[in-house]
Amino acid sequence: MTSIHPTVLISPKARIGEECNIGPYTIIHDNVVLGRNVVIGSHCEIGISTRLGDGSPLYIGDNSLIRSHSVFYESSSFGDCLVTGHHVCARELTHAGKGLQIGSASDIQGHCEIGDYVRTHRGVHIGQKSKIGNFVWLYPDVLLTNDPNPPSENINFIGAEVGDFTVISAKSTLLPGVKLGKHVLVAAQSLVGINVPDKKLVTGVPAKIVGEASMLRMKNDIRVRAYPWNKRFYRGYPEEIICQWREEE
Repeated sequence: MTSIHPTVLISPKARIGEECNIGPYTIIHDNVVLGRNVVIGSHCEIGISTRLGDGSPLYIGDNSLIRSHSVFYESSSFGDCLVTGHHVCARELTHAGKGLQIGSASDIQGHCEIGDYVRTHRGVHIGQKSKIGNFVWLYPDVLLTNDPNPPSENINFIGAEVGDFTVISAKSTLLPGVKLGKHVLVAAQSLVGINVPDKKLVTGVPAKIVGEASMLRMKNDIRVRAYPWNKRFYRGYPEEIICQWREEE
């Protein structure tokens, strides 16, 4: 059964799925499609219209959770099981797969592509024209920049690209146009201005490739390689994906 707080403002043009729960003082604009069993917290604004979009609706997939004080613009799509923290902003033309987790106070600037099961922590900034693969981790205060000569018009932006399974550690920055391969590890507080091939470890300011990510061992058991991380960490992923990872070992 759908539950809508009496203070909520919902446009009659919005399409709300079954069994949704919408909290106090939230606004749902015209161009919005919510899937089934979507929970939206208090003081959110969903589907803000903008001339920077393409006129398509904001789509939020089934079984999603948007926590309080979050803002989403129209002309974006988010697959099933989206989860956000508080005070999140997602701009127009963001297209994300299923299982995206967005940390509190994070900012997605739109005009970007995000794969399945991407996890971001607090304070992550994803600039326009970014491309992020599947199963990527972005830790607190990671920045994906896009302007090679700030300030520039957005037609000059060059987004960073991040490959599947890559981990970008806390307070690291990717400069415009940087391309990271699959299973890359970026160490904390790195400033990355170079392209990084698959499975490499990069660290420093400016960042340099220092070896294979697989050379790192778990601190509590040096017999276990820390990377690729999906050979040892499974929490929160669907069973069919975990089985696939285990079969690949």
